[in-house]
Amino acid sequence: MQDGTQILKDYLSGMKTGTPSALAQLTLLKDWTDVAQREIERRATFFLQKLPDDVVCAIAEGEIDVRSAIGDVLAG
Repeated sequence: MQDGTQILKDYLSGMKTGTPSALAQLTLLKDWTDVAQREIERRATFFLQKLPDDVVCAIAEGEIDVRSAIGDVLAG
């Protein structure tokens, strides 16, 4: 697999060809770490939307540890 920087550059090259103005607008963003963190949280929210309400409530109340569950699944 390509390294992350090359994957990013390949994607940006495609944007340069198709929508150079959109690519130029991305240069205005200064804190890409923060933007990426918000995207991770957005994706986590999308994931939670797929779960039953009682599971989401149990996670919110601390009754279910999502990180632990993920670790168990990855280890299993």
